[in-house]
Amino acid sequence: MKPNSQYDAFKILALISATVVVGGCTVLPQSTNVTKSPWAGYADAKAAFDKVEQGKTTKTELRGLGLSPDLVPNARALNYVDVVNLFGASFRLEDLPAGIRKCVDAREGCHAYVIRAQNVQNKREGNIPADLFGFKKRVKTTGWEFSATLVLVHDTVTYKLWNGTPTLESTTNENNPLGPMQSMGGLIPKPF
Repeated sequence: MKPNSQYDAFKILALISATVVVGGCTVLPQSTNVTKSPWAGYADAKAAFDKVEQGKTTKTELRGLGLSPDLVPNARALNYVDVVNLFGASFRLEDLPAGIRKCVDAREGCHAYVIRAQNVQNKREGNIPADLFGFKKRVKTTGWEFSATLVLVHDTVTYKLWNGTPTLESTTNENNPLGPMQSMGGLIPKPF
């Protein structure tokens, strides 16, 4: 019996197609943006922040809570001028919170930490050929973000502030009816 090369090529193409369809979620690009931190999630970071008491918590205790620049990469250390600049030039000294006024009075005895932690995933979903050829792209973003600012005067917290997003969940849809030709607009010459 003579092998049918056309039939064999069809089998190989069918096998490749089935692999792409079954393993499709691994074909599309994905990205993750994670800041290493001692917390498993937003709730853990917020719980650590809530344990900080203004006028009582020390620099050593902050380290025990994971709120220290040497434990969280990319944390910023600020001097007293940076701390005042957080509030902008429109604030008068008497309008600033008491802990910030103490910082200004202490000058070099004051420093602050801005600690940010996040775990954000971007996952492409949808029709693989439409995505790969640029017709439709769907990106789902999930995760969390947390940021804390802690002002210390002589190694004791005098002011604290936090913000964050406990649950990130968004979807971005991009449709290009002309697919790869959509982005070639500048390359196609215009008629005279």
